[in-house]
Amino acid sequence: MVIESDAPYRPEYFANSQPSARDLPRPTFGRPQEIRGGNVKHVRTVAWSHDGRKVATGGEYKEILLFDAKSSVDSKPTGSLPSSSKPSPHNGHVGAIAWSPVDPNILVSGDKGSSAGGVVAIWHLSSPSSPAATFKISGDVLHIAFHPSGRHFAVVCPQKNKDEVFFFWLTDVDGREVWARREDIALGGALMDIGSEEINSLRFINSGKLVCAVSNDGSINAWVYPSQLQMSKELEEDRAAPEVEVQIPESGPSTAPSTPKPAADDDAAGGENSRATSPTEETADQTRAGEAEDKEVVAEEGDVDMGEAGAEPATNGEAKEDSGAHGAAQAEAKVEETQSETQDQPATPAVGALKEKIGDVEMADNSTTEAAPSTPLPTSSAAPSRRPSPPASIKNENPIEKRKARQLQRLRHSICHSASLLSLAFDPQGRYLAVGGQDALLSMFDTNEWICERTFDACTAAIRQIAFSSDGEFIALGGDDTYIAIVSVYTGATIAKLPVHGMVNAISWHPSKNWLAYSYSGKTGVPLWYVAYQET
Repeated sequence: MVIESDAPYRPEYFANSQPSARDLPRPTFGRPQEIRGGNVKHVRTVAWSHDGRKVATGGEYKEILLFDAKSSVDSKPTGSLPSSSKPSPHNGHVGAIAWSPVDPNILVSGDKGSSAGGVVAIWHLSSPSSPAATFKISGDVLHIAFHPSGRHFAVVCPQKNKDEVFFFWLTDVDGREVWARREDIALGGALMDIGSEEINSLRFINSGKLVCAVSNDGSINAWVYPSQLQMSKELEEDRAAPEVEVQIPESGPSTAPSTPKPAADDDAAGGENSRATSPTEETADQTRAGEAEDKEVVAEEGDVDMGEAGAEPATNGEAKEDSGAHGAAQAEAKVEETQSETQDQPATPAVGALKEKIGDVEMADNSTTEAAPSTPLPTSSAAPSRRPSPPASIKNENPIEKRKARQLQRLRHSICHSASLLSLAFDPQGRYLAVGGQDALLSMFDTNEWICERTFDACTAAIRQIAFSSDGEFIALGGDDTYIAIVSVYTGATIAKLPVHGMVNAISWHPSKNWLAYSYSGKTGVPLWYVAYQET
């Protein structure tokens, strides 16, 4: 039998969903604490450090202030970035800050609202007088998201045509770790593969393998994020292509007849050249082989027709024999005359100069200096003998190619809302992904199957900020409403409503306690931000 009652059918009436059923105290939040010290203008962003001991705020006057948070948050700042009178590296107001999830001393800040472009600054609290690294970008900084490992972070920059995401990482340079911008991957910009949607908010999944974002078409997008260096497609194709062996032609023995050389000078120069040639044994062997070849050619010169190039062809066999005998006789006479002159006279200046320089210049290649057989070859104009260089197109040295950034591979693109999505957040336990947008609805998705499990209607206007508590029990929603709603994740009940008097700029939970820090753009002249504490 079914017993009907007047109680509405709502999930908070199930006993197993109540905090008392799970041995948890009944959640109540008291009056928020107003913190009005230090800031000159409106507070744009608020964030807790990894250990929960500090709170950082970014304002409109290029200011970054630090507050201590032990038993409660101090009303006066304990420091600023930069900590001295040095000028701020930012060009506009600080609109986004993020603490490292593993190091409580590392803080990243970004500005917007400047015509000179945005600046991303990385601060280390051990040296707060100046940033550890700064990077200029072509647009404003809308959002900063850290990778769970703390070695990567992403910066969302709204552009005129298409939004763009820049990735930075901690890399090793000369044995020292430094922050650098990743040039191997890209997301968005002119090559965005999801159309003309805007990237309104971006987060890394708890495992760090995916980077997720929401867009103005009501879609949730997920891309595979590589933690290692990625090569461009051109370099991968070049590496996959088979290597072509470069064949360098070797200089061989000369086939052209050589000019007869003096016998005395050959012996003297031969011994000197064998000692003063190239330092390698291969060049010396080539030199001795060339000299031996020249001597053999000189010995056989009598059978070569020296006047064949200039004489007309004979008409019968007798004319050929006579011309051959006559040419041989002339060749023998020239050889004897040359030998006698060389023995009586010293070497010519050209030959002497060549002998002096022979220790610094390699021996000439006979195949590269071919002349007419009847004209003596001048020894002073010999070219150095070396292996010919390969053409420029087949050199072994590969020029350094500029790497082209590769767009991240998109894993999911699902449209789940009929209006623009403006914010998203991941449950600290890794179970849920919450998104909110212009339709004032909060959707909770399962991270395993990417299925929407439930929706919450705690707001009446656009939801611009979402944040999970450290234990995953509560979720805070803020935007264009006149309050910030704190909703129970399990029951769906609204635990508290914190009044605000303007658009909510930032929401941040304490990393280990149910303390909620937030700021909004109010019309009051005093810059304020607030902290709401859970009462036990």
